[in-house]
Amino acid sequence: MATITTFFSYKGGAGRSTTCLNTIPFLAEELEAYSSSPILLLDMDIESAGMTYLLNKHDYFHTSGYDVKEFLKGEETWPMNRVGKLSDHPLYKKFVPVGNILGLEDNYAVMFLGVNDASRQLDRSDIAGRIEEVMSRFNHFAENNGIKAIVMDSAAGDQFSARLSVDNSDKIVFCMRPTHQFRIGTFNYLRNFARRWGRNADEKEFILLPTVVPADVVINGKSQLKSSVEDICERIEGDDFEYLDINSSFIDETHFGINEITRFKWHEDVLYKLNAENALTNNDELEGLSRYQALASAIAE
Repeated sequence: MATITTFFSYKGGAGRSTTCLNTIPFLAEELEAYSSSPILLLDMDIESAGMTYLLNKHDYFHTSGYDVKEFLKGEETWPMNRVGKLSDHPLYKKFVPVGNILGLEDNYAVMFLGVNDASRQLDRSDIAGRIEEVMSRFNHFAENNGIKAIVMDSAAGDQFSARLSVDNSDKIVFCMRPTHQFRIGTFNYLRNFARRWGRNADEKEFILLPTVVPADVVINGKSQLKSSVEDICERIEGDDFEYLDINSSFIDETHFGINEITRFKWHEDVLYKLNAENALTNNDELEGLSRYQALASAIAE
């Protein structure tokens, strides 16, 4: 059965898309994804198209005639079952291979459906009454065609495409900067999610992932790293989260989330690919490489 994972943040600026981009090639390794059993990656940030731009596929989806928005409308039907080879399936043909962009030898190990952000914006009325059927058919298509995983790069917060991504995922990588603002907003979101889902909330695993974590500094006589870890751990133990399955394996002082990577302040890139090209030179990049690998392992478990 294909695992369904969403990379999410309660607000923008958490480095969510960059985190997703850098984790995918390691996940492909973990799951042994190949052209016959690929990972399907969707850009669900339909207003910003972050992943589409990171993968440099914006020009393609501006002219392809089919993108995530068309997929969500559900106006075009396609079979859920296998139709000969996977490469012959009409839905699969809408995806483009991006494995080589990520540094993988098999270009078809990761297939991508992006966003045409030049077309009319999608709203709830465009998908009313059809979206549950679309997502159900998509899940069955993945199961019947040997898809290893579905990964969605979500919109932020409570945008309808973000809620759609989270509600239809098994695992949610919850990206959050280690700031006070992000910690409060993250746990307010989780509290509301727990209330909305009730006892069924434990059907999903939330992987709490601090992102763009700077080097530890002392402010007002306190280590900010230690303070952040203690604050998050204390919040997790609250009664509001009794039914939430929260993975806090990245909340410790030794390996706290994903460290800040100087290169990404100027240019988002794929550390997996750079490493294969022997192009990593800074310690922060090498440390980030190991943490993205650890995140992929946590998702694959």
